[in-house]
This record gives sequence, structure tokens and C-alpha cells, in this order.
Amino acid sequence: MASYSLVESNSFGSENWCLKLQPSYKHGLLTGLSNGEIRLLDWSTGKSVQKIKASETAINDMKVIGSDFSAGHLVSSASIDAVKVFDIRTNDRIAQIQNEANSPFISLDSRHGLLACGTELQGIDAAVYIYDIRKWDTPLRSLIDSHHDDVTCIKFHPSDVNILLSGSTDGYTNIYDLKQDEEEDALHQVINYASIHSCGWLSPKRIFTLSHMETFAIHELNDKSDELKEPQPLDFGDVRETWNCDYVVDIYPGLIATGKTQEDCGELRLLPFKDEKVDTENGIVIPHAHGDEVVRDIFIPAQHSNMLYSCGEDGCVKIWENKQGPLDIPENFWDYSKKMNVLGDDDREGSINLDEPLIIQKESVSTRPRKEKHKKAKKHSTKSRFKPY
Repeated sequence: MASYSLVESNSFGSENWCLKLQPSYKHGLLTGLSNGEIRLLDWSTGKSVQKIKASETAINDMKVIGSDFSAGHLVSSASIDAVKVFDIRTNDRIAQIQNEANSPFISLDSRHGLLACGTELQGIDAAVYIYDIRKWDTPLRSLIDSHHDDVTCIKFHPSDVNILLSGSTDGYTNIYDLKQDEEEDALHQVINYASIHSCGWLSPKRIFTLSHMETFAIHELNDKSDELKEPQPLDFGDVRETWNCDYVVDIYPGLIATGKTQEDCGELRLLPFKDEKVDTENGIVIPHAHGDEVVRDIFIPAQHSNMLYSCGEDGCVKIWENKQGPLDIPENFWDYSKKMNVLGDDDREGSINLDEPLIIQKESVSTRPRKEKHKKAKKHSTKSRFKPY
């Protein structure tokens, strides 16, 4: 069985949880802290080389804005007060995003020259706002009626600029066709599974959902047709016993990261994940990776997949090396240059040219009446999970 050895460890104090890792390949590895700071770390040593004070409260989510326009030097952070965008090269704040309801932001994603922001519940709705990264003053699109509790996860489709995924504690994972002008028409598919901790894409037409109760399922993206019937998911149920873990860190291409937090038994485990099957017999175990504290995130560089970065609630970012060589994970999970036709539209493009107008429809919700709500899913307990998201 392959194993990892610790190369470097950098502590920000046990009172400062390290919540998120994000790569800015040219500049270093970023981590978001519970004290509202973003730290830029040296790839080799893990030492902090730069500090950005993004908020007075915890960094709920963080995303590097990657595109030809920004070249990966813009980082966005979501916290209670606002979404803020900083230029790593200068530490300057170049944008601050708030919403009319003053809802805290808790989830982010960026791709195709866009930034999507999800909010906590405020009143009867939680919202998703989409921004063109060249124009921060007004959202390109607002989706305000489709979720009725905190939007905990947002994911753009990796190759289709017009498909967006969002998951919420209301039990819904929504797939939007952003070429549709009206929000009701844009809501292409609704997966009613459980209170969502995270969700994302396993392939151009396969979606995973991970709940706050550690249940996991794989779903099929519906084709565009007149009569849509929700396909039955591949439901793994509660994975804590079968995967021998207390919680799932997250789902990644080719592997699943899990953790244990019992005293004297804390561990980080990497399970091979191929063809929608989880190999629990040949996982890589890192004992006491972050003591008995929760591991919040991991990152494996595509070009150096023998290296592993992890961060956790012990306030540490750690660098690990697999002495037996790189992991067997996809280096390029999608061909980003390939034009995808995921929902069957003839004019759908697979990438965005930032020198041309965006093809997503303009903001239109402010002039239309609020539609009747979808039937609300049963509220699920989130006691087995942890905040900040």
C-alpha cells in the first residue's frame, strides 16, 4: 500500500482553522482562514509569503478566478459581509459584491470568465448571483427563486459555459440552462436528494451529491427533451461504515478523501474512485494527518501528483509526499478546448472568448413577478456537519 510522509507543516495557530485550499499556480497555494485572512503559501515550503485581510469573519469559501483575462492572479472570497476580489500581485481589492437582501455569501465558483456566488437563506429565498469578471457592479444573472435554504455549493460545468449546478440545505441540487432567459425555464433539472454539503461533475453528464449526513449518490444529467423523467441515482447511502470514516472531505477526480476524528485515531484516507466504484481495500491512509481535528480540504497538483497538500481545523497546512510515485488520477479530466453539446443545443459553445460579448442572457428577473415556489423538500438536519461551510 502506498503511503505519504510529511514534508512540511505550517501552523497558523490552533484557534485559526484552515478552511480551504486554492491553487494560483504562478504565485503559490492559497488558504482561507477562520480569522478572515487569506494566506499565500510557497509551493515548496508551505510557508506564508503574503497575507490578505479579506474579512473580520471566517472565509466561508474561496476561489481563484482563472481565465486568460485574469491569468490566475485574482482571488475571490466569500464571507458574512461580502464577496471580495483581490489582485494577488498587489494585495489590492478590486471588487466588493453585496446583495440587496444583505445575505451572507457562503459558496463560490469561477470558470469561463464568470464568478457565481451563493447566499445563505434570507427571508424565504437564498440566491445565486453570476458576474462577468470584467464588470463587477451589476450581476449578469440572478437566480433568486430556485432555492429556499442556504446555497452551500456552486459548480460551473467545466466545458459548457451555459450549465450551472447549485446545491442547498433545502435538499435540492439544481441544474440551470443559462441560455434560457426566465429563471423558471432555466431550471433544467432538480435533484431532490438530501441537505447538500457538496456537489459537482464527475463527467460531462454525471453529477455527484454529498450530503451533510454523509450520504453519497451519482446522478445523470437529463437530456433536453419535452418529457423529462428523473433517472434513478446510483445511491451509496450513508458511507461512514462502508468507507470506514467519520466524514467525507470531498469527492475528486479519481479519488475520494475521507477523515476520522476519534482521539488517538485521527486519519486522512484517500480511496481510489474509478468507473463509479470506490476501492476501499487499496486506499492510502495518513495516520494523525491533522491529529484528531477535521481535515477541511486537500489539493493534489496535476503535474506533481505525488505531492498532497492538506489543511484542517488544527490551524495547519501540511505538505505530504508519496515516496512510491504519482497517484493514478486523471491529469486532464476534461478537454477544455473541445466544444461540448451537453444539452443538445446546436449553437452551444464549449468555451468563452473574453474579447467577445457573453452569450448568457441578460439579467431579467427584476421586471417579472415572482413565480410560485417549487414544492419544498423536507428540511434535513445538519448536526453531523460543521460550519463555516
